[in-house]
Parts: sequence; C-alpha cells; structure tokens
Amino acid sequence: MSRAVAALGVLILVFAAVAQAEDEHLGIAGPSDAAELALKGFRLAPGVSGALVAAEPELANPVAFCFDEQGRIYVAETFRQDRGVTDNRGHMNWLEDDLSLETVEQRGEMFRRYLGPEVDGWSRYPDRIRRLSDENGDGRYETATVFATGFNDLLDGTGSGVLARRGDVYYTCIPKLWKLRDETGDGVANVREPLHHGYGVRVAFRGHDMHGLIWGPDGRLYYSIGDRGYNVETREGTRLARPDTGAVFRCEPDGSNLEVYAYGLRNPQELAFNDEGDLFTGDNNSDGGDRARWVYVAPGGDSGWRMYYQYPQDRGPWNREKMWSPYRENDEVAAVQPAYIVPPILNIADGPSGLTFDPGVGLPEEHRGRFFLVDFRGSPGNSGVRSFRVRQQGAGFELTDSDWFLRSMLATDFDFGPDGALYALDWVDGWTGEGKGRIYRFDVEGRAPAGPTLAELYAAGFESFADDRLLDLLGHPDRRVRLESQFELAERTERRIAGNDEALLTTLATLARTSDRPLQARHALWGYGQSARRTGRRAGRFDELLQTDDAEQRRQALRVATDLPRGAFDGAEGWSADVLASALTDAEPRVRFQAALALGRHGSADHIPALLEVLAVNRDEDPFLRHAAATALAGIGDAEALLAAADNPSASARLGIVIALRRLEHPGLARFLTDGDSRVVQEAGRAIHDLGLAEALPALAAQIHRPGFSQLAATPAGAEFARRVINANNRLGGEPQARAIAAAAADSGLPDALRALAARSLLDWSSPPRLDAVTGEFRPIPERSREEAEQAVRGGLPSLLAGSARLREAGVRLAAAYGIRDVGPVLQDIVRSNDSGGAVRVQALSALDELKDDSLRGLVDELLSDREPVVRAEARRLLAKFAPERALPLLEQAAIAAEAETLERQSAVRGMSALGTSEADAALERLLVKWAEQGQIDPAIQLELLEAAESSGSDRLRGLLDRILAARGTDPPTAAWTESLEGGDAERGRSVFFGSAAASCRRCHKINGEGSDVGPDLSEIGRLKSREYLLESIVDPNAKIAEGFETAVFALDDGRVVSGVVRFEDDRSFRVITPQGEVEIVDKSQIEDRAKGQSGMPADIVRQISRRELRDLVEFLSTLQVRQEPEGHRQ
Repeated sequence: MSRAVAALGVLILVFAAVAQAEDEHLGIAGPSDAAELALKGFRLAPGVSGALVAAEPELANPVAFCFDEQGRIYVAETFRQDRGVTDNRGHMNWLEDDLSLETVEQRGEMFRRYLGPEVDGWSRYPDRIRRLSDENGDGRYETATVFATGFNDLLDGTGSGVLARRGDVYYTCIPKLWKLRDETGDGVANVREPLHHGYGVRVAFRGHDMHGLIWGPDGRLYYSIGDRGYNVETREGTRLARPDTGAVFRCEPDGSNLEVYAYGLRNPQELAFNDEGDLFTGDNNSDGGDRARWVYVAPGGDSGWRMYYQYPQDRGPWNREKMWSPYRENDEVAAVQPAYIVPPILNIADGPSGLTFDPGVGLPEEHRGRFFLVDFRGSPGNSGVRSFRVRQQGAGFELTDSDWFLRSMLATDFDFGPDGALYALDWVDGWTGEGKGRIYRFDVEGRAPAGPTLAELYAAGFESFADDRLLDLLGHPDRRVRLESQFELAERTERRIAGNDEALLTTLATLARTSDRPLQARHALWGYGQSARRTGRRAGRFDELLQTDDAEQRRQALRVATDLPRGAFDGAEGWSADVLASALTDAEPRVRFQAALALGRHGSADHIPALLEVLAVNRDEDPFLRHAAATALAGIGDAEALLAAADNPSASARLGIVIALRRLEHPGLARFLTDGDSRVVQEAGRAIHDLGLAEALPALAAQIHRPGFSQLAATPAGAEFARRVINANNRLGGEPQARAIAAAAADSGLPDALRALAARSLLDWSSPPRLDAVTGEFRPIPERSREEAEQAVRGGLPSLLAGSARLREAGVRLAAAYGIRDVGPVLQDIVRSNDSGGAVRVQALSALDELKDDSLRGLVDELLSDREPVVRAEARRLLAKFAPERALPLLEQAAIAAEAETLERQSAVRGMSALGTSEADAALERLLVKWAEQGQIDPAIQLELLEAAESSGSDRLRGLLDRILAARGTDPPTAAWTESLEGGDAERGRSVFFGSAAASCRRCHKINGEGSDVGPDLSEIGRLKSREYLLESIVDPNAKIAEGFETAVFALDDGRVVSGVVRFEDDRSFRVITPQGEVEIVDKSQIEDRAKGQSGMPADIVRQISRRELRDLVEFLSTLQVRQEPEGHRQ
C-alpha cells in the first residue's frame, strides 16, 4: 500500500471521527427501526404507497430539502432552536427594544446588552446543509456528507431554505442569502458567497425566517421571509427596508436586481408557482383568533400584516379590521376590511409550511393541477399534507377540491423528485427538534412516464441538446422539463446576443405567436421575456403578441411586458404604451389586471384616466383588479395628476387614488378626509395615521371636530377611523388637542372603548407609552407638560364619573393622576355606593389616598367591614399605610381566617410583606412555619408567601422557604409549581389564554368556538379534569397526552405492528384509530414495544409565563364547566 493511499485512509478516518463527534455534540439520534414503524402509521390518499429513503442519523431536524440534477438530496438542518435562535415570547422584557430595531446590527447590539457573558453560548451550535446520495440505486439514500456548516453567528437565524441548480446551492439563513459551490468534488462547499445581507432585523417569533427558494418562470430566484423584516442594500445601491413585516423577493441568479415582489406577510414559509406562472403561499395566523391564509401573491401586493400587530391583546387592526378574512366574506368583513390590502383567497390550515405544485407528471390524473400544502401542527397525529386546486375567479382565484393527501406525519417540506414521485421531509416530533429526521417517498404502482423523464434528461444534460430539441421540450408534459429547456434557451440567447446574433431571440418571439401547442407557446414567450429583460433587446412587434384569441397568452404577453426594462415601450412601431392601455378593456379580468401592472412600469400620466375608468367600472367588486389599477397609478407616480382627479365622480376611482397616494406616502391624502364617501375618508385616515405622515396628521386630528363625529364612530369602520383621529390628537400634543381629546372622553355619544382610549391618552399625557395606542408600533412621543391637559381633564371628569363602570374607573384614575381634589365628594359617593362595583370602588378609594383626601381615614374604618371582599382588602392595605401597628394583627388574622375570601387572604400576605417591619416578618414566619413543619397552609396563598420570603431581607424567612422548596423536590415536575395550583384570578387567566403572546394558548386550543382546532377543545375541561391535571398539562405536557391526540406504534408479541392515534386507554387496553380509519383494540399484555409520539404542546410554555400567570391560567381553565356555542359560530 502506498503512503498516499495510507494517508488518505487516515484522513477519511479522521473526518469520520470528527463528523461522529459533531453529531454527538448536536444531539443526533442513532439508527433504529422507528422510521420504518412510523411509515405504517401514515394515512395516505387512495392508491398511494410509501417507502423510507433516509432516516437519522443520516439527517436530523430537517427544515427544507431539494434535489439536484444527479438526484442527490440537500437538506437544511437546524440545531440552534432555543439555543441560538430564540423567540421574543421568551424574552418579553426585550419587546419594546425589539420593536424599535431598524437594522440587523442593532439586533446584535441588543443581544449583547441583554445577554452579557451568556451571548457567547448562542454561537455554540451550527445550522448546516447535509447532502444525501443513493450510491447504489436501491432507493435508499445511505451516504450522507455535511455539505456546508458553521452557520452559527450571533446574528444567524434558522437555515430554512435550500435550492440546487447546476452546481450552485442557494441557502437562506438570516441575515444572508448564500450561494455555495463545491468546486473540488469532495461533497463539501468550498465557495461561500453571500449575495445579500440585512434580512431578519427583529427577533419576532422563532421560525419566521428566510425560506421558500424557488425558480420563477422568468428565470429569477424567488424566496420569502417572515415578519422578522429586512433592511438590505442591493448591489445597485438601492435600500429595501421594511423591518416590520414579511415579504417575497426576487433577484437574478447572481443576486443582482433584487426586488421586493410582495409584502405584508406574516410567515410565508414556502412558495409555489402554478403552470400559468401565478405565485401562491400559505401564510400563518397570529394565534389571536385569526386563521391561516391561502394567498395569491400578487405582484406589488400588501397583505396587511405588521409584526407589531402580534402584541396588542386583540391584535390591533389585524383583527379589528378583519385583514385575514377573504374578501367580503360577510357583511362585517365588507364593512371594515381596508382597501389597500390584497386579501387572501381562503382561510385554510393551521401551520402552513412546505408547499409544492403538481408538475404535470407522476401522480394519477385525479392529482393533476393540485397544490400540496404541509400543515405543521407540532405533533404528527393531527398534522399532514393537504391537497387542493385553484381556479380563476375574476382577476384572482378561488380554492376548490380540498382534501388530505397525507396524515399523521409532522412534515416540514414536500416536493416532487426528478423521478416523478413525491418526497416528504419528516421533522418527526415537537417544536425544537428531537435530533431525528426522515425522508419518505410516495408513489403509485404501475406509473408509466409520458416521454423522457426529468431524471433521464438531467442525465443527458440540457446543455447538450440542440436548439430544436429544446424548443420541442418547451411543450413537454413536465413543467420542470419545460422550465429547464426555457432557461437553457434563454442563456444561449443571451450569449449569442453578446456576439450580435439575435436569431434565437426572434425564434422564441415567433414561436410564442405561432405555436399551436399552448404550453410551448407560453414557455417560448417566457424565454423571450427572460432574454429581453436581461439584454435590453427585443424582437418583432409587441402588439402582435396580443393578437390572439387565447386570453391566457394575452395575459402572459402583458406579464412579459411588465418585466421589460423601462423605456422598452418607447413608441416604436408596435411598442407604444398605448398598446398596453388598449388591453385595459379586454373582456378577461386577468388580462386587464396584467395590463394595468404593465402600465405601472411603462405608462405615463396620460394613462391615468384609463386606469381610473378600470376602477370605476370595477366598483370594488374584484379586489385584485383594484390592486392592479391602484398599483399602476402609484407606479406612474404623478401625485399632482392624481390630486387633480380627486373630484372624479366614481367613489371607487377615488378610493384607488387614495391607495396609490398611500403607496407614494403623499400628504395629499389629507384632501380626501372631506370626501363625500365614508370609505374614501376612512381609507385616507388609515393611511395618514398608520404611515405617520406628519404633514397630513393635523388634518386628520381636526376630524374630531367634524359634524357627526359621534355618529360616524357608531359603525365598526367609523370606530376605527375615530380611534385614529383621537390618537392623531394625542400624537400631536398641545392644549387644543388635549381639549379635543377630553371632549371625546366626555362625549356620551361615543362608544365606551373610544372614550376609554381618550381617557388613557390624557392619563399618559406627560409620559406617553412608546408603543402606538392603535397599531402597537414602536413610535415614541416626546414627554410633554401635564399642564397642557390639566384644565381639559377637569372639564371632562364629571361625564366620565357618571358613565359606565369602565369609564368611572378611568375618571377616577384621571382625578388621582392630576390631583383634582374638587371631585373628592364624588369619589366618596362612589366608594360608599354598592352599585358602583368593587373594582371601581377600590379605584376611587385609591384615588382618595393619592389626593390625600381628609375623609380617607374615616372611610377606611367604615370599609373594614364592607360586604365586598375586594373593598375590605383595600381598606386593610390603606390602613397599613397610616396605622401599621393597628393593621398588622388585622392582616395576620385575614391571612388565615376561614371566613375570609381568597383575594383577602392573598392581599393580607402581600400587605404584611409590604410593611417590611420585624413584627411583620415575625407574622410571616409563623405562616411559613405552618407550611414548612405542618403543611397546614392554604394552597391559595402559597404563591404570596413564596414571593414574600423571596423579597424579604430576613435570613429566617429565606431559610424556611429553602426548606419548603427542598422538601417538595422536582419529581414529578409539577411538584415545583404547586403554588400555582389554586388561588388564581380567572379573568386574568382568560387574558393569558386569549391574549398573551408568550403563552399563545389559543394558537392550538379552542374554547366555546374561539381559538384553533390544532389541539383539544377545552370548552369543558374544568368539568372533565382536575386542577392537578391542568397544571401537569402545562408544566409537563408529555406526561399525559389528551385522548385523540397521542400517536403511537405498538409492536405485539404475535409479530403484528399496530399504529395510529390513541382514542382511549384503560387498565387493560388501548383503543387505536388506524391509518385506514378502523378501530383496533390493543391488549396491553401483548405489547412488546411501544413508540410514543410527543405532545404538540411546546414543553417550554411554563418558562414563558410567570408563576402568577400560570396560577391564573389554571384557575380560568378550572371554571370551564359547560360548553357554550357562540352565536354565528362558523364551522
């Protein structure tokens, strides 16, 4: 053996050892038969069978995958979830800073500021790309190499997208789009080129990363990002910056000419084009009662989502204005949905993830023309892959024929292989990765390919085919073959044009007009457009491309025109922008749609009247057509011409002008605040407020004085306008604005919610919150003088104090904050009135304390025996402030009195802790001794005692607490959380369930029709389960998985394997629903082995909320005794 061969052998062993060590470091699971067993549990479409092609340890934690021309698979693997890639729900103290970030570099600075020395640990684990090969052709990908690793910079996100073509491997990993290449042939990328930098400005939610890599029909690279936002400088020097929303981008293969294709998305994980070149995505919901959406990604479209909508409890305008609902789904949606957004086609799925479209070959005819959308729900039992079609509806689409293709797999990605079969990427279980991963192949028996397959053509090499062969392949039944042929022809055309040979360009243009094969004509047209765009050359007359009876080909010609360089329609014969304008009257809406977009690039102010006519004729019936016309008006960009048309007789045309001016961020929007149509007024107000147009904000604020303001606010859409008007006054500041806001607070004709907003603005006048009161955006207002608002507050108080309980409480707070002692007698009456309600009486009592009212001491004495527990508790608290020696025995007695209500006992413990005296410490010690030595302490005050001891400076109290904590241990896991078992506030718990971004309970669960179907319905959980069960389900969700949501595979002693969803369990058996839908009883005595799936509920929720929030949540759930179906519940 030569020394070179020996050395090579040593190197191979060394690399193998390093790889094995890295796998162990990353927590990758070893080989087992679990993947084969899991296959038996999948529920598949009729006639489809599956096979395992790869499993751990060959891959782990797979997020996305792709094939190359050799049939190799590239897998994007993540090992940084919760240990390098985080989620701001676990760092709510970061939230305002996160919302303020404008660049990726600022995010790094924030990490270092908050994490300190811990920041180094965030770069310990890498994300990477694994390459899998089937070396012997047996269908199993047995050879795995790490193609690229080391994506573990502090700023790096999850590597979530991978796409290979002709040796280049594109990889999306925040903050960069990478192009990788193996030029040495060793299976490892030795060239790593960052094409762009600046993606992922904010932390937001984990998983809202860069993804969706796909080649467009125009030969450009398309990809997406979630609402972590972007601030990217293109190679050409343009800055693209929207740090608050998700988007779809496109660029040339070398990264040049980067554009934002569409925006306003939340987390569009994957993208797919249909055969006509229309782009679609599934976009995730916000876990706030909204639904996930199937979206037609219209060019230039804004879907409406902004990252800061996530954090208001009601999700702000996103929910209030029904942006997530299909267009005119019902009267409420029709009334409030903004006109500037492109609405979704339909609400579908719960966790839209991987996505692909039928390429035209492979599966039987019943699957032709279908999309396949992964629905990732956190556990395999209720996850899978949906299948459906879309069909044209006006200029947009409607969804049809929806069904499941695959169930009981927690897939992340799904795609067709070069062999025509479908491949699924299996995450296996959980949310953060179990160190496992699998790939399965799904196919039908007896499938016969129609013509040469993509795999065969790849093997031959498209670059080796003659022009005529490629031109013929433009009509192949497999769309992927058509596209590869088109791309090769376009690349040849570009090379030849560089040598002054335009013959192939002319051939493509001619074939686009003359071919009697529609698919061939379409791809010839796309190839022509691709070449013309990149070279600036053109062939023939464009108007001839529109002279066809095929409406789809006319639309495609206009699509090509839209992408040609500005100046292409220079007035030469057949190349006038008027040719494009002539298509605005086409009989087909989708042709008019594309003609409008083309004019947005090539038109002028001369074409504005024709576009306004499109809007007028449309009458807002088709939102996609409205979008195209308004986008064209903005693209032409002549704001003065648009303002000159402000008196157009059509309200729909004027609405389109407003949308265009919004795109231009033009202060001329103020002109439309006096429009005669309320929709136009509201759309203009929305744009001025939400964009923060300083020049137009005074005009919006002045609308508070418009006649009929209260009546306008009585409608849902009018209320949203009024909300912005009030907030515009707040943002402007000054005495006149304070008076206007106070008048609104006092206006009994306004809804309580708006009056309360006005009162809150005055309450925070001198130190306004940094987050906007309407949208939640980080938009600080400078501090200002309280004196500006004081006189106005005095004038508005009487009306507030005479209003509803909510308004009286607001009035009481204002009186206290501004020191308005004149209202003391009114506050005293509120305190003494049993009709006022406990919360308002307590607030009034507290206000009297802040005002140092002379009546307070006498009132406190009266109220120590009040009939309302909350009032008695507040009286003791106040007594402790001015007579601590007298209050202490009352507090100690209240803490243990059997007749005292829970809130009184809890308040008493907090009161003793607040005293901070040695006598109070002694009283607390007596309670802790009872707990430590006798276990005789009310469970409902354990949390208060724990907090009192933790905050105390007493070594004795701390020592007693340490004994208590040590005695209860951590086994079972709920032992460490027993203080949260009883004593919570159910109303606050409801807010945690439905409103907490950290807990996100409603993301998966439904209560009385509100929430999601991902997890068990909890409408009657308090009747069905104990508090102990509820606490365990939150603290240790895998301890007991709800019936109907646990997946399992049983190996029995007779050799059989039974898999499915466990519907019922008793002492002797399991009742299992098999993939075939049959019920099978599994005797426990026959089970030799069992593989159990994990709960879809994240195991770290208990770390995202406080112990007090946990207790409140348990309390709320325990009150759910009877199902209450809401009115108008939609199935």
